[in-house]
Amino acid sequence: MQEELRSLGWNEEGLRGRPKGHSGKVKIARRLRQETTMSLKWIAQRLEMGAWTYVSNLLREQPEPSAAQEVLPLCQ
Repeated sequence: MQEELRSLGWNEEGLRGRPKGHSGKVKIARRLRQETTMSLKWIAQRLEMGAWTYVSNLLREQPEPSAAQEVLPLCQ
């Protein structure tokens, strides 16, 4: 958790001040879900993201590709 906050340049106050669906919060939630056994309820509360069902819906969406993950057009 602290590692992700540092990578985003946030502190605990910065986390609270961001909207519940902020892409940074979703990134942290996705990593917590993949690398820990924390429940969606815990993640939603800890990151102040609203209801756990909202977090579940956000995590189900495909993450936006980063510059390192360039999407190539399909050949037809």
